[in-house]
Amino acid sequence: MDGRHKRTTLVAVISGIVLILILVFGTIWTGRKARDDTEDAVRSVSFLFLDELAGRREQVVAGNLQEKIKVINTALDLMTENDLSDLKHLQDYQAHMKLLFTLEKFAFVDTDGLIYTSLGMQTDIDQYHFDYLKLKEKGWDISIKNLESEDKQVIIAVPVQMIFQGKELVVCFMEIKMKEMLSGVSMDAQENSSTFCNMYTSDGIALTNTVLGGLAVEDNLLLALQNAVFDPGYSHEALLQDFANGKRGEICFTYDGIKETLSYVPVTGTDWFLTYLIRESVITESISAITSGIIRRSTIQTLLTLAVLALMFIFIFRQVHRNAKLTLEKETADAENRVKQEEMERQLALQNELLVQKQ
Repeated sequence: MDGRHKRTTLVAVISGIVLILILVFGTIWTGRKARDDTEDAVRSVSFLFLDELAGRREQVVAGNLQEKIKVINTALDLMTENDLSDLKHLQDYQAHMKLLFTLEKFAFVDTDGLIYTSLGMQTDIDQYHFDYLKLKEKGWDISIKNLESEDKQVIIAVPVQMIFQGKELVVCFMEIKMKEMLSGVSMDAQENSSTFCNMYTSDGIALTNTVLGGLAVEDNLLLALQNAVFDPGYSHEALLQDFANGKRGEICFTYDGIKETLSYVPVTGTDWFLTYLIRESVITESISAITSGIIRRSTIQTLLTLAVLALMFIFIFRQVHRNAKLTLEKETADAENRVKQEEMERQLALQNELLVQKQ
């Protein structure tokens, strides 16, 4: 019996230890798996969210550009022969169009590259990136003036064919501030925001004067991402190819210790890219606080369960030990009683034997 009790106790202790290990390591594994699943879910949602936002904003920008082209055509339709009668009438017409359509400049270019504005003539045609002699072949052109400065201007040019004082005017263009061009696109990020909308040229120059939501010290997206660590399946070379070929896509990377996802969409009719950046670290930190709370509560629950189990095992062990002791005492008492009984029977037998002999 004593050996059987020892084996029972040993099995109970081993089972308890195994159960404790399952609970502890199960809690740890569940917590880590929950965190990994959360990060995967954030990544998947980020892709869908960014792709949808970038696509919608690109449509707004492309729509704004097409609307400005319509503005030029509308302004040209409003032009009369009297507006081309002399320089004063032409400049009055241009000033009126600037005021009517809220433009920085509404100008014409002749075959010699001379620019006619409402304020006078300009000879700085080299500051503009459209080819005024070949624009008719392309149909229209959208470019940026002052690309390297903060005072960026959008230039939208269309071909024309008219004679003014013996000169052939071949281009009409408008000049509008980048902020005005992007009105309604909501490029500005909110305070403590985790998403950032931006515009870049195919060379990586920021059209809204921020790179990676203001996090990068570089003033060029493609240069900044040379210092990023890309997630498996993404690379800086693939990003360069997409920008060079006007292809939409997304990348996941870590910049300055912050995990980020960038979605980019080419803007129709330009060499620009509209991008949406989401800082996954901001989101995962918020979600991690939730998962950490869940893990912490699960750990407390596990510890309480272990405490209850420990008390149960102690109680069972003491009961088994007590029962074993009582059984041993009972067996000992029974053995002693048997010995006494046998001794009494032996004495009675001797006494009976002596009585018989005396008779």
